[in-house]
Amino acid sequence: MQGIILLMAVTAQVSSPIDGITTSGSSSLIINEFMVLPVASSTELKGQYVEIFNRSSEWVNLAGWSLENHQGNVFYFSSYMLPPSSYFVIGASSLGSENGGYSPNAVWSSFMLSRYGEVTIYSPNRDFADKVDWDGTWPVCSGASCERINPGWESGLSSTWGASVYTFGQGDYGTPGQQNSVYSNSFAQNSWAFIKAFID
Repeated sequence: MQGIILLMAVTAQVSSPIDGITTSGSSSLIINEFMVLPVASSTELKGQYVEIFNRSSEWVNLAGWSLENHQGNVFYFSSYMLPPSSYFVIGASSLGSENGGYSPNAVWSSFMLSRYGEVTIYSPNRDFADKVDWDGTWPVCSGASCERINPGWESGLSSTWGASVYTFGQGDYGTPGQQNSVYSNSFAQNSWAFIKAFID
């Protein structure tokens, strides 16, 4: 009986399906991966990055979109047509010798990620699109990015994210600009993620 109650609670808190997977929002652009604690880069800050994913079936012009961190610092996107099911990586350095060995699409300044923090993406009209707010319960590890298990799943639950298991560049774990290493389209895993969050 308890298991049935938990499943009912999970069903009540989610909304529209995307390819059979539930999500809490309908924004085209979402936060798909972020690196907080790199070790292969020249400094911790130089190796940080955030990956945006276009989960829609339409091209999206990034002009006017913005990314905001926990300190209120804002990165504004320039005009760029992002194809459907494509990635856009913003990082602290364009040099592979500094950032751990990847090629960002854009470079930020006066922007950083913290061990416990948040990142929010807004549309050109300043409408909320997606937010990730992490703490000590999240899989934020030294030398590994934090990856969303499925771009259609809820972004605000630690159980729908995982530490990357693929190496890149100079040895850190992450998949900047590529499908996440922890990607799954399992309905059973998605259901368990919500159940686990409810229990916790």
